[in-house]
Amino acid sequence: MSCSKGKTQYLCSIYTERPETCRKYPWNFANQIFAECQFVDDTVKPVRLRTKEEQLTLNTEEEIQKYCVECGRCCFFGPAQCSMLRIVEMPTGPES
Repeated sequence: MSCSKGKTQYLCSIYTERPETCRKYPWNFANQIFAECQFVDDTVKPVRLRTKEEQLTLNTEEEIQKYCVECGRCCFFGPAQCSMLRIVEMPTGPES
């Protein structure tokens, strides 16, 4: 499962050493707008974000980290774009 669609990836370059503010993501209102986020639980109404503990029953820590590092959308579209975010354009054609 990957958050990236198309050819743009928003890569967190400090995921394993991120500050406390970042560790609180995606559990805030602003980041509930990303329906593709692995933490979104759309099996309940109203839709909500799973806790980290709940997500760990579905994915390993390594899978969660890989997903978040490859996505990074909350770091780009959050209250302010993070300076540690790398935006990479990925080739999409047969030449890739």
